[in-house]
Amino acid sequence: MTFAQGALAQDGGSGGADASATDGGMDSATGGGMGEGFSRSAPSAPGAGMDPGGHDEGGGGNIGLIEAPEGAPGIDADLLAGPDVGLFDDSPMVSAFAERRTAQMRNRQFGPIDHPPVVVELFTSQGCSSCPPADDMLADLADRTDILALSWHVDYWDYLGWADEFARPEFTRRQQAYAHSWGERAIYTPQLIVGGTDTLIAVRPAELMTLLDAQMARPAPIAVTSRPEQEGFQIELTPRVQIPSAVAIMLVRYAPKREVKIKAGENRGLTVTYRNVVLGVERIADWDGRAPLRLNVKAGLPSGESFPADTRHAILAQQLSGGREPRPSGAILAAIRLD
Repeated sequence: MTFAQGALAQDGGSGGADASATDGGMDSATGGGMGEGFSRSAPSAPGAGMDPGGHDEGGGGNIGLIEAPEGAPGIDADLLAGPDVGLFDDSPMVSAFAERRTAQMRNRQFGPIDHPPVVVELFTSQGCSSCPPADDMLADLADRTDILALSWHVDYWDYLGWADEFARPEFTRRQQAYAHSWGERAIYTPQLIVGGTDTLIAVRPAELMTLLDAQMARPAPIAVTSRPEQEGFQIELTPRVQIPSAVAIMLVRYAPKREVKIKAGENRGLTVTYRNVVLGVERIADWDGRAPLRLNVKAGLPSGESFPADTRHAILAQQLSGGREPRPSGAILAAIRLD
């Protein structure tokens, strides 16, 4: 097992969207039987249970955002706000995931991860006629060890005639959180976000490579160490620089590859191969970024969860940003593949 370590091009459709994004936390997955996973035990350190917060009302300034072309037919982010719920809420179904390590663990040897992979997020939809080229671009990155490519399927194009089987309203809310934190009023597909901070006005490979090179050239703000154990992993995050805001620790579950034949809507007749399709994500802890954070990651899924047998797992450490109730929509400081 190895550890590696916009704005936005838009869909060609226009008009309204289904605004019934009402689901709560990201704690379940679609399809398949029970797969091998990871679980945590409740954090024991003080300050572990920060309020995950609701929608950002203020916008935290522009963060590497290039505005979309004038007149672009995006979806008004506020129309899709749904209920005032937290993004990536702590889930009672994953209360056994990450255990903060005691002082006696400090004498054990950990294996360092030289540089965490750069996270590339694609917000896409099977109902978006502009998305297949971006899906192909993400697929080209999916097997690179220096990149963690993740495909988030949103639900606001389902009304065009084809309901995306991987789409979830929580994933739309993640895209909304980015838009709110950047002061944007609209969201679009396809949207590529690199490292939680940079996005593209069009899906162009050369521009994406430029952003990736810039992210990889930056010193890692967090030192990541990991060591496999009999039942999972020991992971330690140590700040190398001052972290300006609190950090959300999230467990992402994703399917490595799915092939879909689309039978209706704008992509009718196409067969599209999707890579690293996000199935679910849980916000498992909050970290102030001051002292090292130690997690004990154990194999096993929480009771009641159901994921495909090929489900893979990664941990993201992402800064909180926004207004009165910050959300994980800032810089992604570290990413750790667990399988």
